[in-house]
Amino acid sequence: MAINFNDPEVTNRAETKLEQNLQVSTMFKSFGIEPATKLTGIELRMLPPLVKDNRTPRIFPFPGFANLYCLTIVVSDVNNQLAGVIDLKGFQRIGDNEHLPINKTLYYWQQKNDNEIAPNQIHIHCTVIKSKESLRDVGEILASLKTNNEYKELTEQLKNLATATTPAGAVIDIVTSVAGVVGNLLGKVEDKPLGTAVRSFTSLRGEFDLIGITPVKIETRNVDFNFEVVVRDPNREKALFSAMKNEGRELPKDSDIEHILSSVHVADIKEKFQENSALLIV
Repeated sequence: MAINFNDPEVTNRAETKLEQNLQVSTMFKSFGIEPATKLTGIELRMLPPLVKDNRTPRIFPFPGFANLYCLTIVVSDVNNQLAGVIDLKGFQRIGDNEHLPINKTLYYWQQKNDNEIAPNQIHIHCTVIKSKESLRDVGEILASLKTNNEYKELTEQLKNLATATTPAGAVIDIVTSVAGVVGNLLGKVEDKPLGTAVRSFTSLRGEFDLIGITPVKIETRNVDFNFEVVVRDPNREKALFSAMKNEGRELPKDSDIEHILSSVHVADIKEKFQENSALLIV
């Protein structure tokens, strides 16, 4: 049975525009610093999703745990990432109000030469699916995708669509179809995910003007997804700190601003669950 990734009860197609931390935004405006000029790096990180309800009743002697898959697909309009990156993980014995031990970079772009153009669109589809049986080897599942004809056709469509001028919705529709192909290979799973988060980040909406670290939270009925968008623009960063220096202002080491403008992400998490994971880049 096909998995319904479009069920409005468990799917959040987030469309709210990203907003920079008010304190940082105010500083840029007060010094008259213009929006993004030349980006040198963009990173999309996934933080531990919170499983609020695993839809498994706790009835003695059963503890109410669930075996879960977390499937993430990321596509951008950068030439070598048009067909997307697929990440699939499996987690055993997850209870209610537990975080999945995921803390990783889903997408990373860094300018290697001055002529390299930054991404204009990044699309993400992330879903948590409940298995009705023991978890399968996710490495074997992703390996089988390479010979799947439907998957091949969809990735070819993505390569043709994922450009700066393509409406985000068209790309997301194909990405959702790719998720459906992967879902069919998972074996016995529920036909409705615990939660699905869908989000597009675009330069047209000015979402890459927000330098530093911008948190993104996407809530669904059973799962809350958390991400961070990290953008580097050395011209704006230098302009800000130069302006502050000229006015004799200092940036406190423990301030919220310093954290948001930091180029180093130090968050880490110890994985306390048995993890089964695989990555496919095509």
